[in-house]
Amino acid sequence: MASSPAPDLRRAALWAGLAWLVCCLVLLWLYHGRFSAPAFRDPDDAMRLVQVRDWLAGQSFFDVSQHRVNPPHGGPMHWSRIVDMPIAAFILLLRPLLGAASAELVACIAVPLLLLGGLVAAAFTAARRVAGSAVALVGVILLLTSPSILVQFAPLRIDHHGWQILLAGVALMGAFDGRPARGGVIAALALATWLQISSEALPYAALFAALFALRHWIDRNQGPRFLAFAVTLGLSAAVLLTLLRGPGALLATHCDALSYAYVWPLVALALAAALAGRVIGLDTARRRLIVAALAGGAAVLTFLGTGGPCLSGDPFAALGPVAYRLWYLKVMEGRPIWAQDLAMRGAILLPALAGLAGALLAAWRSSGAARARWVTLALLIVGATLVAMLVMRALSVAHLFALPGIAWLIVLLFRRAQAARSPIIRVLGSAALVLLSPAGLSAGWIALVSSHPAEDKSAAADCRAQLLLAPLDRLPPATLFAPIDMGPDILLRTRHSVIATAHHRNVAGLTQVIRAFVADPQQARSIVAGSGATYLVGCDSLTELRSYARENPKGLAAMVRQGRAPDWLEPLPGKGPLRIWRIRRAGS
Repeated sequence: MASSPAPDLRRAALWAGLAWLVCCLVLLWLYHGRFSAPAFRDPDDAMRLVQVRDWLAGQSFFDVSQHRVNPPHGGPMHWSRIVDMPIAAFILLLRPLLGAASAELVACIAVPLLLLGGLVAAAFTAARRVAGSAVALVGVILLLTSPSILVQFAPLRIDHHGWQILLAGVALMGAFDGRPARGGVIAALALATWLQISSEALPYAALFAALFALRHWIDRNQGPRFLAFAVTLGLSAAVLLTLLRGPGALLATHCDALSYAYVWPLVALALAAALAGRVIGLDTARRRLIVAALAGGAAVLTFLGTGGPCLSGDPFAALGPVAYRLWYLKVMEGRPIWAQDLAMRGAILLPALAGLAGALLAAWRSSGAARARWVTLALLIVGATLVAMLVMRALSVAHLFALPGIAWLIVLLFRRAQAARSPIIRVLGSAALVLLSPAGLSAGWIALVSSHPAEDKSAAADCRAQLLLAPLDRLPPATLFAPIDMGPDILLRTRHSVIATAHHRNVAGLTQVIRAFVADPQQARSIVAGSGATYLVGCDSLTELRSYARENPKGLAAMVRQGRAPDWLEPLPGKGPLRIWRIRRAGS
């Protein structure tokens, strides 16, 4: 009688858990220097904590606007309370014991690491279902050393990107669940939750729906997965939207978030799939194809009716030409692969292609259900890679999906190397396999093609530091005309308001700030005065101001970077590269 695989599974799971704990300790050691302030890696992390603070201070659950942005109108936001909830829970739990500041710090450290633990569990389970415990364990090691993934789970990284990767991992786990209906429900719930966080889940929802429909057509046993997925996705998306945004969200159109434009096509998918499956039946391939076609057709036709301005496919088209050209097009993480440099193109593609090669080779060497699993994974890798080619920050999901294929390839080659007679081949061949890891592939490619050192962003990061911004907090509460990248940290670390932050729904504020900084000083005066701001703030080393100065070397930003200012700005004491001016009104 064959021995039970349960002991091997438990042993592999324990090693995966231990690897996560070791990774957490390493991350804590690497980032501990940022904890005292705390120094957030990205302005969005600071803005997330501002949002949590406002909620805990009494702002409505359904109101995610930032009322200290562009007062008195406020800065509309599309963010989700799902991301706020665990941070707020930690703060509420720990605040009586540690005080507010320490409770916030612990929350901002713990939440990303716990999300990483959830991703490890999901990725391990998905890879084990595809290829067994050994490949799953190697996949976890690859995950915990993949810079494109790990960077989104570092301590203090509390924005929504880690959530997106985690939910992609849960959806992947559902795709390979041995119980088709349960797997469809799990994948759908993960994607429905992801849709509440970001509309970037839409292409993945379409990818999983199409893949499950294909498997449902080919294999009758996969019919429950597709039907459960379609029904659960549509209904849970509508229910979650109502619970998280209020009933009015079902009738409001926003192209940058789940809204009327997108939720009703998902509901149509659910209803059409359930009705067609019941009426037509699933007993033949032809009938299953008709059911899938009717469900997908219902979703597409409904979107043509509800999509309106969202049919253009560009949720940022409403920004206007100034903000679109001088802000959005410079946010490289949202740009396609052809807008990236050669090093980034390879970093996006190489791990995904390695995972795809491993999945295809494994499929070729397998048969039956195992081959179907590998082909399914290969199709998911292709779809996720196409998304990453359109939006660079999606590379994390593509690399996540590629991990089982890379892990299988490494296990195969390691066994081949260890079977060699020569000890040199065994040692060097095994060691060389590190080059197949996502970290090895990316580092090797970047070293090969990069001809200049990476840009040093440490000086720019200082512009957001708590110590540097301290002089602002000594001023009476006011509205500041500040660069958009400094806005979230000003909100977090001071009592002031700002005209704009780097968040696209505040079109008016964004446009005001950018137009003023690139304008000639006298033209800028009317824009700044019209904003209602009391002080203007700049920072010599800020990358954003450097960009504006390149746009107009004689503009306001160029003067601010040089520490000079027109006569309608009265200089105040600052610290280091921080510059503060009081805005003189006409006639004063």
